[in-house]
Order: sequence, then C-alpha cells, then structure tokens
Amino acid sequence: MVHRGLVVLIVLALALAACDTGSSETTSTAPNPASSMASPTTTADAGTSTTSPATTTSTEIDLTGVDLPPEALAQLEVLFEEAEEVRGLPFLSTPRILVVTPEQLEQRIRDDIEEESEDFPADEALYKLLGLLDPDTDFEGLLLELYGEQVAGVYDPEADEVVIRAREGELSVVERSTMVHELVHALTDQHFDFNDDYQAMFDEERLDQAAAYQALIEGDATLAQVMWLRGLSQRELGEFVAESLEIDSSALDDAPEFLAQSLLFPYDSGLSFAQALFQDGGWEAVNEAYTLMLELPGSTEQVITPADYQRDLPRAVPIPDLTLGGYTLERTSVWGEAGFRIILDQVLGTDAAAVASDGWGGDSYRQWFDGTNAAFLLVFEGDTDNDVEELRQALLDFARSSVPEEDFVWVDIEDGLLYFIAADVTAVGELIRDTIGLT
Repeated sequence: MVHRGLVVLIVLALALAACDTGSSETTSTAPNPASSMASPTTTADAGTSTTSPATTTSTEIDLTGVDLPPEALAQLEVLFEEAEEVRGLPFLSTPRILVVTPEQLEQRIRDDIEEESEDFPADEALYKLLGLLDPDTDFEGLLLELYGEQVAGVYDPEADEVVIRAREGELSVVERSTMVHELVHALTDQHFDFNDDYQAMFDEERLDQAAAYQALIEGDATLAQVMWLRGLSQRELGEFVAESLEIDSSALDDAPEFLAQSLLFPYDSGLSFAQALFQDGGWEAVNEAYTLMLELPGSTEQVITPADYQRDLPRAVPIPDLTLGGYTLERTSVWGEAGFRIILDQVLGTDAAAVASDGWGGDSYRQWFDGTNAAFLLVFEGDTDNDVEELRQALLDFARSSVPEEDFVWVDIEDGLLYFIAADVTAVGELIRDTIGLT
C-alpha cells in the first residue's frame, strides 16, 4: 500500500537528496507495533546494481482488457517498463490490473481489516490497559478510518493483482508514483515470493520478524519509488508535492501516536534500511535480504540500526508457561525493539524511547484476555546490565504516566532479566508475579 504519510516522507527524502551533489541516479506506501525513525536521505546510485544480466530480460506486458482510458493505459504501459528499469528486475508475467471505483476500493480495505477483527477486542483491551488508547476508543473503527483514508493504491499478493481506481483521464504524478510502488511489490513478489514467508511469520506469531520483513518489502518499493521520482522534471516534481499536500490526512494526524508510528515504520525505517543495503551492495544486496532475513532471523533492531544487520541477532528469551483461570492465551510472541520504541515514544518522547530500547537483545511476551480484561507478561534481555536498567527505569516512568491507577503493574529485574507485568485485575497481576517467583 501507499499512504499519505509515505508521500510526505518521500517529499522530505527528495528534498534532502537534492542537497547531496555527490550522488547520482540514472532512473527516473497490532500487537507488535513499530516506530518511526529520522527521515533518511537518498544517496543511492542506481548504476551500481549487481543484478545479473541474465535476470534483465523482460516478459511482454499484456494489458488487454484493462478498463482504463487510452491515455492512462499508455501511461501504465510506460510505468511497467520504468518499474523494471529502476528496480533492475524483469516481470516474469503480467500481474492482473484491477480497476475499481473508490467505493469498491474502500470496501476492499474494510474487508481485509475485518478478516483480522477477531483479534481486535483483545488488542484493544491491552492497549487500554497500557494507557495507549483512551477508554472510550473503538479500536476497529479507528483502524477502518485510518486505513480508509490513507490507502492510495494496493497490491494484492494472494491474487497477484494491482488495484487502481477508475478514472476518466490520465494518471496524476502521485498516482503514477503510487503505481511504481505497487508494481515493484508485484515484481519483487514474483522473484522472491515474499508473501508466503511473510504470512508464515504471522501464522507462527513471529511478529517482530514479520515487522522487520515488512520493512524490507516496503522499504524496497519506497526506495525504487524515490529513485523514479528523482528522474522526473522539476515541473512534475512540483506537481507531485502540490498534489500530495492536498490529500486529507486528518485521521492519521488525529490517531494515537503509537498507531501512526506503527503505520509508518515499514516505510520510513524500511526506506533507511533498504537505502543502507543498496549503498553497500546495490540491488543485489536488497535481493539477498529476502532470503537472509529468514535465515538470521531478521528483527526490527536490524532495521532500525542497519549496522546490526547480520551481526546483532535476536536472542531467544524463555518465558514462563502460565495458565490463568478464565483467561485465554491470545498470543505468545516477541515485542522487539520497535515495539518498545513505539509504546515509550507516545508517553516519554522520542529521545527517551530511543535510549531505553537501544540495548534490546531479545524478549518474549504472553498476552491474555477474558473477554473484558487484559493481562500481559513480558521478559526482556538486554545487551548489557546497564541496558536492562535503562529500560526498567523507562518502563517505570511509562507506567506512572500511562497505565491507569486502578490497574496492576509490576517492573522488576531477576537474574539479569527484566519482567514487566500488567493486568486490569490486580489479583491476576499478583498471580502472574507470584507464580514466576518475583517478590
């Protein structure tokens, strides 16, 4: 997907890159939230890609039956070629182009969100327990409003189709850039089959790894999109900026900080990550990451700090297996560095969140729900004892400022591991604490 927030990030990336005269470009958008990093400059040289010449033979693109006006169809044909050129890979087949009305696109997004709706009550209860959502917030309604506003284009990997809004005339500059982004998704999915791996991470509750992999996917497409935009004329770039500023972003602007950060993380931090890979080894390094991030495994720590990629690997942190009477175990997963940054950022601010989460070594968490109340246990291991203590202090400050007074919170260090417990019902929180032997 391409979001309005992504368009703003791209504008900033273009502006910063324009100041870098040393670079040259040859060609022309849950329970484990992720945070936004500083917007990157784009200094990649498209001519340094090491993609093998054998992979650059393009298939013939067949747009027969695509219900677009002739001028838009002609633009789309060019965009296929430009997506291949900027990304250094050929299409293996023509993805389906589905033309829908704005109402149909909105309903499509709504259907996708509602497919996951069975998890929403438990997540809503957890976020309210942590003070990240106001007590009267309708979490599902908030998500529908956010995604309904932000989506400007969609690639559906299950159907291998790119969705585009119906129109009477040609594509605008923003719409063309959106199509490049979505076409790059279709292109890379054909070569790396990323959707199967990404979905497996969710099915197996490897949520921090999934957030990192999504950042690779979106950062890849965003980098290609930025490179395409930098090949436009000054007049077209001006049109792009002017059009992007007219897009309504009120839902994103009004959203809780942690949700906005989660939405943008795959794009802004993903762009920084993809840029670092590209600078190090061209598109071939980005290509290799689709496999390497499965084997390492990848983590949001590696995305946030690309120097940690292939070096600072996540540690498996054991967590007690508890049964809470009347509660269902909703999820067992890893919160990740990005998850800590997000929840702390909303309450303590960006700088404090970055310092507290920077020494992330690994974690595990369990999330329970009884239909009304949430309970949560997280065990954290830092790179050093000082990192554990820094996060302990930050979580204490977070709890004092954010968690409702009537709820239970416990933060403690035992045998070098940090334990964070939260529960709507005090007796349940005490049971978790006492069962795992904390005093």
